[in-house]
Amino acid sequence: MIPAPAMGHRLGHRDFALLALYWVAIGYLWQSLGTLIVPAMVEALVGSARKGTALAVLEGVGTLMAVVWQPMIGAVSDRTRSRFGRRRPFIVGGTVADVVFLAALAVAGTYWWLLVAYFLLQAASNSAQGPYQGLQPDVVPEDQRGTASGYYGLANLVGTLAGVVVVGLLLNAVGRAGAVASIGLLLLATMLLTVTLVPDRVRPVQEPFRSPWEVARATFGTPLRHPSFLWLMASRLLILMGVFGLQSFALYFFGDAFFPHDPRAANTATVAVEGLVLGLAILVTWPAAWLSDRVGRRVLIGAGGGMATAGMLVLLFSGYRWMPAGLVAPAAAALHLPDLATQTLAAGILVGAGLGAFLSVDWALITDVVPRAEAGLFFGFSNIATAGSGIVARFVAGFLLDRFNAGPHLLRLPGGYPVIFGTFVLWLLVGTLLVLKVRVAGR
Repeated sequence: MIPAPAMGHRLGHRDFALLALYWVAIGYLWQSLGTLIVPAMVEALVGSARKGTALAVLEGVGTLMAVVWQPMIGAVSDRTRSRFGRRRPFIVGGTVADVVFLAALAVAGTYWWLLVAYFLLQAASNSAQGPYQGLQPDVVPEDQRGTASGYYGLANLVGTLAGVVVVGLLLNAVGRAGAVASIGLLLLATMLLTVTLVPDRVRPVQEPFRSPWEVARATFGTPLRHPSFLWLMASRLLILMGVFGLQSFALYFFGDAFFPHDPRAANTATVAVEGLVLGLAILVTWPAAWLSDRVGRRVLIGAGGGMATAGMLVLLFSGYRWMPAGLVAPAAAALHLPDLATQTLAAGILVGAGLGAFLSVDWALITDVVPRAEAGLFFGFSNIATAGSGIVARFVAGFLLDRFNAGPHLLRLPGGYPVIFGTFVLWLLVGTLLVLKVRVAGR
Protein backbone atom coordinates (compact mmCIF):
# COMPACT_ATOMS: atom_id res chain seq x y z
CA MET A 1 0.00 0.00 0.00
CA ILE A 2 1.19 3.51 -0.80
CA PRO A 3 1.86 5.36 2.47
CA ALA A 4 -0.24 8.43 3.12
CA PRO A 5 1.42 11.68 2.03
CA ALA A 6 3.82 13.06 4.59
CA MET A 7 6.44 15.78 4.67
CA GLY A 8 9.67 14.44 3.20
CA HIS A 9 8.13 11.14 2.11
CA ARG A 10 9.24 9.92 -1.31
CA LEU A 11 7.51 7.31 -3.45
CA GLY A 12 9.22 4.27 -4.94
CA HIS A 13 8.70 2.66 -8.33
CA ARG A 14 6.20 0.18 -6.90
CA ASP A 15 4.14 3.08 -5.54
CA PHE A 16 4.12 4.85 -8.89
CA ALA A 17 3.11 1.66 -10.70
CA LEU A 18 0.23 1.06 -8.29
CA LEU A 19 -0.97 4.65 -8.55
CA ALA A 20 -1.02 4.44 -12.35
CA LEU A 21 -2.60 0.98 -12.59
CA TYR A 22 -6.18 2.13 -13.25
CA TRP A 23 -4.93 3.97 -16.34
CA VAL A 24 -4.19 0.58 -17.92
CA ALA A 25 -7.90 -0.27 -17.76
CA ILE A 26 -8.96 3.17 -19.01
CA GLY A 27 -6.66 2.90 -22.02
CA TYR A 28 -7.80 -0.68 -22.70
CA LEU A 29 -11.45 0.38 -22.55
CA TRP A 30 -11.42 3.36 -24.87
CA GLN A 31 -8.82 2.17 -27.36
CA SER A 32 -10.56 -1.13 -27.99
CA LEU A 33 -13.96 0.50 -28.31
CA GLY A 34 -12.84 3.43 -30.45
CA THR A 35 -10.53 1.52 -32.79
CA LEU A 36 -12.09 -1.92 -33.25
CA ILE A 37 -15.44 -2.58 -31.58
CA VAL A 38 -17.57 0.52 -32.14
CA PRO A 39 -16.48 1.25 -35.77
CA ALA A 40 -17.28 -2.34 -36.75
CA MET A 41 -20.67 -2.24 -34.99
CA VAL A 42 -21.57 1.08 -36.63
CA GLU A 43 -20.73 -0.22 -40.11
CA ALA A 44 -22.75 -3.38 -39.52
CA LEU A 45 -25.77 -1.40 -38.29
CA VAL A 46 -25.89 1.48 -40.81
CA GLY A 47 -23.96 0.24 -43.85
CA SER A 48 -20.76 1.32 -45.56
CA ALA A 49 -22.10 4.45 -47.27
CA ARG A 50 -23.04 6.17 -43.98
CA LYS A 51 -20.45 4.73 -41.61
CA GLY A 52 -18.29 7.88 -41.34
CA THR A 53 -21.19 10.19 -40.50
CA ALA A 54 -22.83 7.66 -38.16
CA LEU A 55 -19.57 7.10 -36.27
CA ALA A 56 -19.01 10.85 -36.01
CA VAL A 57 -22.49 11.40 -34.56
CA LEU A 58 -22.19 8.54 -32.06
CA GLU A 59 -18.74 9.52 -30.87
CA GLY A 60 -19.68 13.18 -30.78
CA VAL A 61 -22.85 12.77 -28.71
CA GLY A 62 -21.22 10.36 -26.29
CA THR A 63 -18.03 12.31 -25.87
CA LEU A 64 -19.88 15.62 -25.44
CA MET A 65 -21.19 14.13 -22.22
CA ALA A 66 -17.65 13.34 -21.13
CA VAL A 67 -16.45 16.88 -21.86
CA VAL A 68 -19.06 18.41 -19.55
CA TRP A 69 -19.31 15.69 -16.92
CA GLN A 70 -15.71 14.82 -16.00
CA PRO A 71 -14.62 18.32 -14.87
CA MET A 72 -17.81 18.78 -12.86
CA ILE A 73 -17.42 15.45 -11.06
CA GLY A 74 -13.72 16.20 -10.51
CA ALA A 75 -14.66 19.53 -8.92
CA VAL A 76 -17.28 17.86 -6.70
CA SER A 77 -14.72 15.29 -5.56
CA ASP A 78 -12.31 18.10 -4.53
CA ARG A 79 -14.88 19.17 -1.92
CA THR A 80 -16.37 15.80 -0.94
CA ARG A 81 -16.24 14.72 2.70
CA SER A 82 -16.93 11.06 3.44
CA ARG A 83 -15.60 8.26 5.63
CA PHE A 84 -14.28 6.56 2.46
CA GLY A 85 -12.35 9.62 1.23
CA ARG A 86 -13.12 12.22 -1.39
CA ARG A 87 -12.08 10.25 -4.52
CA ARG A 88 -12.91 6.58 -3.79
CA PRO A 89 -16.74 6.73 -3.87
CA PHE A 90 -16.67 8.10 -7.41
CA ILE A 91 -14.05 5.61 -8.63
CA VAL A 92 -16.05 2.64 -7.31
CA GLY A 93 -19.46 3.84 -8.48
CA GLY A 94 -18.25 4.87 -11.91
CA THR A 95 -16.48 1.57 -12.53
CA VAL A 96 -19.46 -0.58 -11.52
CA ALA A 97 -21.65 1.46 -13.86
CA ASP A 98 -19.04 0.98 -16.61
CA VAL A 99 -19.58 -2.77 -16.50
CA VAL A 100 -23.37 -2.41 -16.72
CA PHE A 101 -23.30 -0.11 -19.74
CA LEU A 102 -20.57 -2.14 -21.46
CA ALA A 103 -22.91 -5.13 -21.37
CA ALA A 104 -25.71 -3.02 -22.85
CA LEU A 105 -23.40 -1.81 -25.62
CA ALA A 106 -22.21 -5.33 -26.48
CA VAL A 107 -25.73 -6.56 -27.26
CA ALA A 108 -26.96 -3.43 -29.09
CA GLY A 109 -29.08 -4.46 -32.06
CA THR A 110 -29.83 -1.02 -33.48
CA TYR A 111 -27.80 2.12 -34.04
CA TRP A 112 -29.87 4.13 -31.54
CA TRP A 113 -29.47 1.50 -28.84
CA LEU A 114 -25.72 1.62 -29.45
CA LEU A 115 -25.73 5.42 -29.22
CA VAL A 116 -27.60 5.47 -25.88
CA ALA A 117 -25.38 2.76 -24.36
CA TYR A 118 -22.24 4.59 -25.49
CA PHE A 119 -23.53 7.88 -24.02
CA LEU A 120 -24.20 6.28 -20.63
CA LEU A 121 -20.85 4.49 -20.67
CA GLN A 122 -19.12 7.82 -21.21
CA ALA A 123 -20.97 9.28 -18.21
CA ALA A 124 -20.03 6.34 -16.00
CA SER A 125 -16.38 6.19 -17.01
CA ASN A 126 -15.83 9.89 -16.57
CA SER A 127 -17.43 9.79 -13.12
CA ALA A 128 -14.46 7.64 -12.12
CA GLN A 129 -11.74 9.27 -14.23
CA GLY A 130 -11.99 12.84 -12.95
CA PRO A 131 -11.65 11.95 -9.26
CA TYR A 132 -9.02 9.29 -10.05
CA GLN A 133 -6.78 11.86 -11.74
CA GLY A 134 -7.02 14.00 -8.61
CA LEU A 135 -5.25 11.26 -6.65
CA GLN A 136 -1.91 12.00 -8.32
CA PRO A 137 -1.30 15.47 -6.83
CA ASP A 138 -2.87 14.26 -3.55
CA VAL A 139 -0.18 11.57 -3.18
CA VAL A 140 2.90 12.57 -5.23
CA PRO A 141 5.53 15.01 -3.88
CA GLU A 142 6.16 18.01 -6.14
CA ASP A 143 9.70 16.98 -7.08
CA GLN A 144 8.49 13.55 -8.25
CA ARG A 145 5.77 14.73 -10.60
CA GLY A 146 7.84 14.01 -13.71
CA THR A 147 8.30 10.40 -12.66
CA ALA A 148 4.61 10.03 -11.83
CA SER A 149 3.68 11.50 -15.21
CA GLY A 150 5.94 9.00 -16.94
CA TYR A 151 4.20 6.14 -15.15
CA TYR A 152 0.77 7.55 -15.99
CA GLY A 153 1.72 7.86 -19.65
CA LEU A 154 3.26 4.39 -19.67
CA ALA A 155 0.23 2.79 -18.01
CA ASN A 156 -2.15 4.47 -20.42
CA LEU A 157 -0.06 3.31 -23.38
CA VAL A 158 0.16 -0.26 -22.08
CA GLY A 159 -3.62 -0.33 -21.76
CA THR A 160 -4.04 1.27 -25.17
CA LEU A 161 -1.68 -1.23 -26.79
CA ALA A 162 -3.50 -4.12 -25.13
CA GLY A 163 -6.77 -2.61 -26.31
CA VAL A 164 -5.58 -2.98 -29.91
CA VAL A 165 -3.60 -6.21 -29.78
CA VAL A 166 -5.42 -8.28 -27.14
CA VAL A 167 -8.91 -7.18 -28.13
CA GLY A 168 -8.02 -7.63 -31.81
CA LEU A 169 -7.04 -11.22 -31.09
CA LEU A 170 -10.11 -11.82 -28.92
CA LEU A 171 -12.45 -10.47 -31.59
CA ASN A 172 -11.03 -12.93 -34.11
CA ALA A 173 -10.98 -15.83 -31.64
CA VAL A 174 -14.10 -15.52 -29.46
CA GLY A 175 -16.07 -12.59 -30.82
CA ARG A 176 -17.41 -9.35 -29.40
CA ALA A 177 -18.86 -10.77 -26.17
CA GLY A 178 -15.52 -12.18 -25.02
CA ALA A 179 -13.68 -8.99 -25.92
CA VAL A 180 -16.14 -6.82 -23.98
CA ALA A 181 -16.02 -9.18 -21.00
CA SER A 182 -12.25 -8.74 -20.83
CA ILE A 183 -12.72 -4.97 -20.60
CA GLY A 184 -15.15 -5.25 -17.69
CA LEU A 185 -12.93 -7.65 -15.76
CA LEU A 186 -9.86 -5.43 -16.12
CA LEU A 187 -11.80 -2.35 -15.00
CA LEU A 188 -13.06 -4.10 -11.86
CA ALA A 189 -9.69 -5.62 -10.95
CA THR A 190 -7.69 -2.38 -11.28
CA MET A 191 -10.40 -0.38 -9.52
CA LEU A 192 -10.31 -2.71 -6.50
CA LEU A 193 -6.52 -2.48 -6.26
CA THR A 194 -6.64 1.33 -6.54
CA VAL A 195 -9.27 1.97 -3.88
CA THR A 196 -7.73 -0.63 -1.54
CA LEU A 197 -4.06 0.31 -1.77
CA VAL A 198 -3.89 4.01 -2.71
CA PRO A 199 -4.56 6.39 0.22
CA ASP A 200 -7.37 8.92 -0.06
CA ARG A 201 -6.92 10.95 3.11
CA VAL A 202 -6.35 14.51 1.89
CA ARG A 203 -9.03 16.71 3.40
CA PRO A 204 -10.85 19.23 1.20
CA VAL A 205 -9.92 22.86 1.86
CA GLN A 206 -13.24 24.24 0.58
CA GLU A 207 -16.83 23.62 1.59
CA PRO A 208 -19.04 21.34 -0.53
CA PHE A 209 -20.97 22.93 -3.37
CA ARG A 210 -24.47 24.06 -2.50
CA SER A 211 -26.10 23.74 -5.92
CA PRO A 212 -25.51 22.41 -9.44
CA TRP A 213 -25.19 25.99 -10.66
CA GLU A 214 -22.33 26.59 -8.22
CA VAL A 215 -20.62 23.43 -9.49
CA ALA A 216 -20.92 24.56 -13.11
CA ARG A 217 -19.75 28.10 -12.36
CA ALA A 218 -16.67 26.95 -10.46
CA THR A 219 -15.83 24.20 -12.94
CA PHE A 220 -15.93 26.31 -16.07
CA GLY A 221 -14.99 29.68 -14.57
CA THR A 222 -11.96 28.90 -12.40
CA PRO A 223 -9.65 27.72 -15.24
CA LEU A 224 -10.22 30.99 -17.09
CA ARG A 225 -8.01 32.70 -14.51
CA HIS A 226 -5.02 30.51 -15.47
CA PRO A 227 -3.87 31.46 -19.01
CA SER A 228 -0.95 29.01 -19.15
CA PHE A 229 -3.34 26.17 -18.38
CA LEU A 230 -5.62 27.32 -21.20
CA TRP A 231 -2.74 27.48 -23.70
CA LEU A 232 -1.70 24.00 -22.62
CA MET A 233 -5.24 22.73 -23.13
CA ALA A 234 -5.36 24.25 -26.63
CA SER A 235 -2.07 22.55 -27.49
CA ARG A 236 -3.24 19.25 -26.01
CA LEU A 237 -6.55 19.46 -27.86
CA LEU A 238 -4.96 19.88 -31.29
CA ILE A 239 -2.24 17.26 -30.82
CA LEU A 240 -4.73 14.68 -29.60
CA MET A 241 -7.14 15.57 -32.41
CA GLY A 242 -4.50 14.42 -34.88
CA VAL A 243 -3.69 11.22 -32.97
CA PHE A 244 -7.29 10.26 -32.15
CA GLY A 245 -8.37 11.03 -35.69
CA LEU A 246 -5.90 8.47 -36.97
CA GLN A 247 -7.00 5.88 -34.38
CA SER A 248 -10.69 6.38 -35.19
CA PHE A 249 -10.42 5.93 -38.95
CA ALA A 250 -7.50 3.50 -39.30
CA LEU A 251 -9.78 0.47 -39.69
CA TYR A 252 -11.79 2.21 -42.41
CA PHE A 253 -8.58 3.39 -44.13
CA PHE A 254 -7.09 -0.07 -44.46
CA GLY A 255 -10.41 -1.54 -45.52
CA ASP A 256 -11.12 1.06 -48.20
CA ALA A 257 -7.56 1.59 -49.48
CA PHE A 258 -6.07 -1.90 -49.38
CA PHE A 259 -8.63 -4.58 -48.37
CA PRO A 260 -12.09 -3.62 -49.69
CA HIS A 261 -13.36 -7.22 -49.54
CA ASP A 262 -11.36 -8.67 -46.66
CA PRO A 263 -12.34 -7.30 -43.21
CA ARG A 264 -10.07 -9.76 -41.41
CA ALA A 265 -7.01 -8.48 -43.34
CA ALA A 266 -8.07 -4.87 -42.63
CA ASN A 267 -8.29 -5.73 -38.92
CA THR A 268 -4.84 -7.35 -39.05
CA ALA A 269 -3.28 -4.29 -40.72
CA THR A 270 -4.93 -1.95 -38.22
CA VAL A 271 -3.64 -3.99 -35.29
CA ALA A 272 -0.13 -4.09 -36.81
CA VAL A 273 0.18 -0.35 -37.41
CA GLU A 274 -1.56 0.83 -34.24
CA GLY A 275 0.30 -1.79 -32.23
CA LEU A 276 3.55 -0.38 -33.59
CA VAL A 277 2.45 3.16 -32.71
CA LEU A 278 1.71 2.16 -29.15
CA GLY A 279 4.71 -0.13 -28.74
CA LEU A 280 7.10 2.65 -29.81
CA ALA A 281 5.28 5.08 -27.55
CA ILE A 282 5.80 2.73 -24.59
CA LEU A 283 9.53 2.44 -25.32
CA VAL A 284 9.93 6.22 -25.58
CA THR A 285 7.81 7.21 -22.56
CA TRP A 286 10.23 6.43 -19.73
CA PRO A 287 13.40 7.91 -21.32
CA ALA A 288 11.38 10.98 -22.31
CA ALA A 289 10.06 11.45 -18.76
CA TRP A 290 13.63 11.22 -17.42
CA LEU A 291 14.88 13.66 -20.06
CA SER A 292 12.10 16.17 -19.37
CA ASP A 293 13.46 16.80 -15.87
CA ARG A 294 16.70 17.95 -17.51
CA VAL A 295 15.69 19.79 -20.69
CA GLY A 296 12.16 20.88 -19.82
CA ARG A 297 8.72 19.51 -20.51
CA ARG A 298 7.88 21.91 -23.34
CA VAL A 299 10.90 20.68 -25.32
CA LEU A 300 9.66 17.09 -25.13
CA ILE A 301 6.13 18.02 -26.19
CA GLY A 302 7.55 20.00 -29.11
CA ALA A 303 9.72 17.10 -30.21
CA GLY A 304 6.85 14.66 -29.87
CA GLY A 305 4.48 16.82 -31.87
CA GLY A 306 7.07 17.22 -34.63
CA MET A 307 7.59 13.47 -34.97
CA ALA A 308 3.84 12.79 -35.01
CA THR A 309 3.41 15.40 -37.75
CA ALA A 310 6.07 13.70 -39.87
CA GLY A 311 4.34 10.36 -39.38
CA MET A 312 1.04 11.76 -40.56
CA LEU A 313 2.75 13.06 -43.70
CA VAL A 314 3.83 9.48 -44.41
CA LEU A 315 0.17 8.42 -44.38
CA LEU A 316 -0.79 11.34 -46.59
CA PHE A 317 1.45 9.94 -49.34
CA SER A 318 0.89 6.24 -48.57
CA GLY A 319 -0.57 5.63 -52.02
CA TYR A 320 2.91 5.89 -53.53
CA ARG A 321 5.72 3.37 -53.32
CA TRP A 322 8.70 5.26 -51.90
CA MET A 323 10.50 2.89 -49.52
CA PRO A 324 13.17 0.46 -50.85
CA ALA A 325 11.79 -3.01 -51.57
CA GLY A 326 14.55 -4.55 -49.44
CA LEU A 327 13.12 -2.85 -46.36
CA VAL A 328 9.46 -3.43 -47.09
CA ALA A 329 9.42 -6.99 -48.43
CA PRO A 330 10.48 -8.85 -45.23
CA ALA A 331 7.92 -7.04 -43.10
CA ALA A 332 5.23 -7.51 -45.76
CA ALA A 333 5.93 -11.24 -45.87
CA ALA A 334 5.88 -11.56 -42.08
CA LEU A 335 2.57 -9.69 -41.74
CA HIS A 336 1.01 -11.06 -44.95
CA LEU A 337 0.29 -7.51 -46.14
CA PRO A 338 0.80 -5.79 -49.51
CA ASP A 339 3.91 -3.62 -49.83
CA LEU A 340 1.98 -0.33 -49.86
CA ALA A 341 0.09 -1.24 -46.71
CA THR A 342 3.36 -2.29 -45.06
CA GLN A 343 4.90 1.11 -45.81
CA THR A 344 2.49 2.63 -43.32
CA LEU A 345 4.59 1.04 -40.57
CA ALA A 346 6.94 4.01 -41.03
CA ALA A 347 4.09 6.27 -40.00
CA GLY A 348 3.52 4.05 -36.98
CA ILE A 349 7.14 4.45 -35.90
CA LEU A 350 7.06 8.25 -36.09
CA VAL A 351 3.61 8.74 -34.60
CA GLY A 352 4.43 6.23 -31.83
CA ALA A 353 7.66 7.95 -30.84
CA GLY A 354 5.92 11.32 -30.88
CA LEU A 355 2.99 10.08 -28.82
CA GLY A 356 5.34 8.59 -26.24
CA ALA A 357 7.25 11.86 -25.87
CA PHE A 358 4.00 13.79 -25.50
CA LEU A 359 2.33 11.49 -22.98
CA SER A 360 5.48 11.12 -20.90
CA VAL A 361 5.29 14.72 -19.67
CA ASP A 362 1.68 15.71 -20.30
CA TRP A 363 0.34 15.09 -16.78
CA ALA A 364 3.44 16.57 -15.16
CA LEU A 365 3.10 19.82 -17.09
CA ILE A 366 -0.58 20.08 -16.15
CA THR A 367 0.32 19.52 -12.49
CA ASP A 368 3.02 22.21 -12.76
CA VAL A 369 0.54 24.91 -13.80
CA VAL A 370 -2.59 24.16 -11.69
CA PRO A 371 -3.41 24.68 -7.97
CA ARG A 372 -3.03 21.42 -6.05
CA ALA A 373 -6.12 21.99 -3.89
CA GLU A 374 -8.31 22.00 -7.02
CA ALA A 375 -6.56 19.20 -8.90
CA GLY A 376 -9.76 17.23 -9.47
CA LEU A 377 -11.36 20.26 -11.12
CA PHE A 378 -8.38 21.06 -13.37
CA PHE A 379 -7.62 17.47 -14.35
CA GLY A 380 -11.29 16.95 -15.06
CA PHE A 381 -11.33 20.15 -17.09
CA SER A 382 -8.36 18.81 -19.05
CA ASN A 383 -10.71 16.12 -20.32
CA ILE A 384 -12.31 18.82 -22.45
CA ALA A 385 -9.11 18.64 -24.48
CA THR A 386 -8.85 14.85 -24.27
CA ALA A 387 -12.46 13.93 -25.01
CA GLY A 388 -13.09 17.11 -26.98
CA SER A 389 -10.33 16.11 -29.36
CA GLY A 390 -12.31 12.97 -30.17
CA ILE A 391 -15.49 14.97 -30.76
CA VAL A 392 -13.88 17.44 -33.15
CA ALA A 393 -11.66 14.91 -34.94
CA ARG A 394 -14.46 12.42 -35.53
CA PHE A 395 -17.07 14.99 -36.49
CA VAL A 396 -14.83 16.86 -38.90
CA ALA A 397 -13.02 13.84 -40.32
CA GLY A 398 -16.17 11.72 -40.50
CA PHE A 399 -18.05 14.21 -42.65
CA LEU A 400 -14.98 14.95 -44.80
CA LEU A 401 -14.38 11.24 -45.29
CA ASP A 402 -17.87 10.50 -46.62
CA ARG A 403 -17.92 13.65 -48.76
CA PHE A 404 -14.58 13.09 -50.52
CA ASN A 405 -14.73 9.28 -50.65
CA ALA A 406 -17.77 9.75 -52.89
CA GLY A 407 -15.55 11.59 -55.40
CA PRO A 408 -12.39 10.71 -57.34
CA HIS A 409 -9.19 9.32 -55.88
CA LEU A 410 -6.57 11.78 -54.58
CA LEU A 411 -2.87 10.96 -54.26
CA ARG A 412 -3.72 7.41 -55.39
CA LEU A 413 -6.01 6.85 -52.40
CA PRO A 414 -9.80 7.01 -51.94
CA GLY A 415 -10.36 10.76 -51.91
CA GLY A 416 -11.40 11.17 -48.28
CA TYR A 417 -8.19 9.86 -46.75
CA PRO A 418 -5.70 12.40 -48.15
CA VAL A 419 -8.14 15.12 -47.05
CA ILE A 420 -8.42 13.93 -43.46
CA PHE A 421 -4.70 13.07 -43.18
CA GLY A 422 -3.83 16.56 -44.40
CA THR A 423 -6.19 17.98 -41.79
CA PHE A 424 -4.47 15.91 -39.08
CA VAL A 425 -1.07 17.28 -40.18
CA LEU A 426 -2.32 20.84 -39.70
CA TRP A 427 -3.75 20.12 -36.26
CA LEU A 428 -0.55 18.48 -35.05
CA LEU A 429 1.65 21.29 -36.31
CA VAL A 430 -0.39 24.10 -34.74
CA GLY A 431 -0.79 22.17 -31.45
CA THR A 432 2.96 21.67 -31.24
CA LEU A 433 3.63 25.39 -31.70
CA LEU A 434 1.05 26.44 -29.07
CA VAL A 435 2.99 24.76 -26.24
CA LEU A 436 5.47 27.64 -26.53
CA LYS A 437 2.84 29.86 -24.89
CA VAL A 438 2.79 27.81 -21.67
CA ARG A 439 4.61 29.34 -18.69
CA VAL A 440 5.31 27.65 -15.35
CA ALA A 441 5.69 29.89 -12.29
CA GLY A 442 9.33 30.28 -11.28
CA ARG A 443 10.72 28.73 -14.48
